[in-house]
Amino acid sequence: FMTKSTPKPRRYRGASGDQRRAERRQQLLDAGLSTIGEVGYQACSVRSICAAAGLTERYFYESFANKEALLAEVYQAQTNYLKKTMLAAFNHAERNSQAFAQAGLHAFFDTLHQNPAVARLLLFEILGVSDTIDRLYYEAMEEFAVLIRSLASSLGLADIVEMPDQDIIYAGLVGAVIQIARRWALTGYKDSVNAVISSSLFLFVATANYTEQTKNR
Repeated sequence: FMTKSTPKPRRYRGASGDQRRAERRQQLLDAGLSTIGEVGYQACSVRSICAAAGLTERYFYESFANKEALLAEVYQAQTNYLKKTMLAAFNHAERNSQAFAQAGLHAFFDTLHQNPAVARLLLFEILGVSDTIDRLYYEAMEEFAVLIRSLASSLGLADIVEMPDQDIIYAGLVGAVIQIARRWALTGYKDSVNAVISSSLFLFVATANYTEQTKNR
């Protein structure tokens, strides 16, 4: 609480200092995503990100230690958004393996197709920056694999019997879809979203079919 002697937080145009800092931070994150999406991580600079945000470098270092720190936060924000989008799609899908996989793939590929800057960041620019960023990338891929397995398990679809490590299978499915997305982006999204989804869906259907066959032996 505040006493008579406690100074009130200064406000500017109705916003407190903390609110303004949060707004500037978000401006920089948005500018970082758009700049990296346009020219690539290596080609962009703190100065160019600040110019895109309409802020001085002083405000950049108010929020981030360096350009790599901003990259890490932009990447985490976009992977979290993608996971939320996929979860929403899963929640509205029919409770069978093909509909479940198709819903998640639609959410994934639609997000990339509609947001080229996000696609470039998630598929290409995050790679090879540093050991720290590489670990962040592989942790995110593992989280996606765990997410898919957990959701599939809740539907009774995840029991792939006679496999030494189911986590490896789900990690492999995520990796395969990422590689399909990279190929799709590199061809300028030549194939339709539905064509790419159908090709990716084959992997999940094949896994589900194998599961059914092994259960019935």
